[in-house]
Amino acid sequence: MVPQKIERIIVYIDGFNLYFGMLDANLDDCKWLNIKSLVGSLLKPGQEVKDIKYFTSRVTNNPDKQKRQATYIEALEAVGIHVVYGRYQAHNVECF
Repeated sequence: MVPQKIERIIVYIDGFNLYFGMLDANLDDCKWLNIKSLVGSLLKPGQEVKDIKYFTSRVTNNPDKQKRQATYIEALEAVGIHVVYGRYQAHNVECF
């Protein structure tokens, strides 16, 4: 019997687009989305998740939102999701 080759998958998630996309779609009940479970449900036979990377930046303008975001990020990290921080740019910069 020939062993089946396992395809290893890395998942990249833009946290801001995910969050605000759910808000725009009125999916308020999905704010605590279990990303690891969702990813697992999308795998095809013979695939395994090697890593999940969640890209975001810290909320800085609202203490209540900061606390909620920190709690969610802690939950993501607790299940092995790697959080990668960027820097939020509040204003558009036009390049010539």
